[in-house]
Amino acid sequence: MKKRLAGLKGIHVAKYNDNGTFGTPVPITGAKSVSAELEYSEAKFYADDVNDFVDYQFSGGSGELVLSGLQLEEYKTLFGCDYQDGVTTINSGDTAPQLALLFERKKLGTQEKMLYVIYNVKFAPPTIEANTMEGEISEETMTLSFTVAEMSNGDVYRVADSGTATTVAQNWYQKVYTGGEGRVAKEKPVAKEKSKDTENVA
Repeated sequence: MKKRLAGLKGIHVAKYNDNGTFGTPVPITGAKSVSAELEYSEAKFYADDVNDFVDYQFSGGSGELVLSGLQLEEYKTLFGCDYQDGVTTINSGDTAPQLALLFERKKLGTQEKMLYVIYNVKFAPPTIEANTMEGEISEETMTLSFTVAEMSNGDVYRVADSGTATTVAQNWYQKVYTGGEGRVAKEKPVAKEKSKDTENVA
């Protein structure tokens, strides 16, 4: 089995609906990199003067999606802001939608890929940054910060191997895969105590 991965493409997002289902994934083009840092709180208990139980509980996470840029229509999709007649308005009262974030990576030495979905993501609008042009034009990118929470059933993300999960892979960007046909409910509250376990994709 090939283990080495490379690349990043196929960024899609799908909105979580009030009826407990995800909408159809829509593409977000221009992906440069994505990273997600999952955070865990440690539970440790003692009895008879010895540590008799240790466990780690998921307490949320955060990440960054780096893009070559965004179309104004995509601001509404990602941040829940207003978009009308070619004008996007960021308002302090905007509510970021709960989204599933989907993407894929190539398995080196094969024609197969690893498919990812992070279920409960919320994006913050990007900072505004501009630089003067001096001689050669250098690439400018846009970094979007996001939070990660768990679903009510505990799901945080899934990874599928297109080489073995062929049916799932074929429909990856048509419908958010949740492991079955049942509904996926809303997120649990996120605890504050944190330790870190990081996965980066470049």
